[in-house]
Amino acid sequence: MRRRGHVVTATTKLPVRYGIIALLLAGTAINYLDRVNISVAAPSMMAATGLPKDRFGLVFSAFLLGYACMQIPAGLIADRMSLKRVLTIAFFTLSILTALTPLASHTFASLLLIRLLLGMSEAIMFPAITAVNMRWFPPGEFARAQMIGASGAPIGQMVAYPLTAWLVLQSSWQAAFYVSAGIGMLWLSAWWFYSADTPRQHSKISVEEIAAIGDFAPTTVGSAWPLRRLLTSVPIVVLSVSAMCFAFVLWTFLFWLPTYLVEARGLSLARVGVSGIAIQACGALGLIGSGIASDLVLRKTSNAALARARLPGACLVAAMLLLLAAVTVKSSTACLALLAGFYFFLMSSPVAYHSSPSAILPRQAASVYGVINCSASFGGVFGPAIVGYLNVGTGNWTQSFWLVAAVGLVAGILLLLAPVRRLDALPPTLLSCGAAGE
Repeated sequence: MRRRGHVVTATTKLPVRYGIIALLLAGTAINYLDRVNISVAAPSMMAATGLPKDRFGLVFSAFLLGYACMQIPAGLIADRMSLKRVLTIAFFTLSILTALTPLASHTFASLLLIRLLLGMSEAIMFPAITAVNMRWFPPGEFARAQMIGASGAPIGQMVAYPLTAWLVLQSSWQAAFYVSAGIGMLWLSAWWFYSADTPRQHSKISVEEIAAIGDFAPTTVGSAWPLRRLLTSVPIVVLSVSAMCFAFVLWTFLFWLPTYLVEARGLSLARVGVSGIAIQACGALGLIGSGIASDLVLRKTSNAALARARLPGACLVAAMLLLLAAVTVKSSTACLALLAGFYFFLMSSPVAYHSSPSAILPRQAASVYGVINCSASFGGVFGPAIVGYLNVGTGNWTQSFWLVAAVGLVAGILLLLAPVRRLDALPPTLLSCGAAGE
């Protein structure tokens, strides 16, 4: 095998970019394991700490507040800095914070702080995935690469539900956090030794794969759009508001689903764990399938708005109808089946937020994604907290989920109307919210 600099002239059996996206999928799964384990452990933690649901709702939201505050900085960092180093540092930090969660649970203030810091440390993951995929995948593979990486979210939850439930039942709720932290440390080792910031820097890549990927250089500071223009662009604003409403739905569902199934449907914690696997599997299928469908529609029609926003918007509307059916049906089995369908369509819609940045501003896709996901994260802050307060002393879950469905419908309608288009090809007068005709 002959080398020319860092480029391997012989073709490898498996493209290096597939290994990169596999690592990102695993990293996302670990991120969500660290996020969701607290929701499965919540009944045991509330019993042990004496925290009521309204305060525990604030604990859920503290994570998302830290996550939201770091999204825009994370996007800017991902577009400009070494992603190999940034993700290594981030996973080291989040693993340590996860391990410290049991110790922090002794006081409400320390638990809030540790979850806030954990949210900040995890904020880099999705902007980094966007930046990595822009450098490692050609445009015709971008959406599927994005959604394969994002599919680690439901996969992580598939692992989190049964693993956390088993650890709580067999050992203690504290053990769930220690195990999650150890898995994070293993991932960062694999990432450090296998990854590279760009294809040309990877020692095992072939010239054929580099040619297939193309040469996509990161944005330089001088050529970057200023943050003010990103924050006032009409397409980005519409997508950001939609993402905020979507996250209100998603995080309410993720954080409160186990408690809802136990309190309102009378399921055991063990059955919740098993049911969570099926529901999250449907979510993973929705994520991956939506990425494939979005790329296919884009290739067939060259219509970025249809491929990246309209189809996901229709899926989001369908999801809300299934959610309303799930919380009103009498049978617990039928409820679980409808929730699985709801989650499939719900997770078919994030392709809009993950893939639209590449259609809007390709060389600053991570920065655009950071703005959108910042807005989404603030929506997630409000959702779990509001539902927690609504259920204090009443247990009126149906009322809460009707509110959630209404917010989700707003998200879907905005996607159906979103003006997804290239911004760097338009005159400056047409880019801001104050421009005529927008």
